[in-house]
Amino acid sequence: MRHLPFLCVLPLLAGCTASSRGTSEAATDTGARQCFWASEVTSFSDAGPDRALVSIGRRETWALDLAPGCPEVDYAMRIGIVSRGSERICSGANAELVVPTASGRGAQRCLVRAVRRLSPEEAAAARGEPQAR
Repeated sequence: MRHLPFLCVLPLLAGCTASSRGTSEAATDTGARQCFWASEVTSFSDAGPDRALVSIGRRETWALDLAPGCPEVDYAMRIGIVSRGSERICSGANAELVVPTASGRGAQRCLVRAVRRLSPEEAAAARGEPQAR
C-alpha cells in the first residue's frame, strides 16, 4: 500500500483542507448510500485490473471499480478523485479517478463505476494479506 501524496481534486479544489467532519459517513441501514470525503483518503493501492483500493485512516478501505481501459493504477505514485456533483464520494458512479501520466505532463481520467466500503476481511483479502485463523 502506498502512503504517498494523494491529490484531493474536487470541484474548484474544494475540500483539500483538513476537515472536522469526522470519518466517513458510511450508512448503517442496508441499501442506504455509503460515502466518504476525498480529503480523508490516506493511501491507495492497486487491486487488479480496473480496480483500486483507497484507505481512510487504518479502519476503512473502499473499493473503486473503474471503467474498462483505465491506466494501470499499480504504477501510479499518486492519484486524485474528482467528485461529480457533490463533495462526497458515494456508492454509485459519481466520481472520476485522476492518474497523472509517467511524464508528469497531464493526467488520465477514469470513470469510477462503483464505490463500496469493504469489511475488514474483504480488505485483507483484496490486499492479499493472509486470513487470521
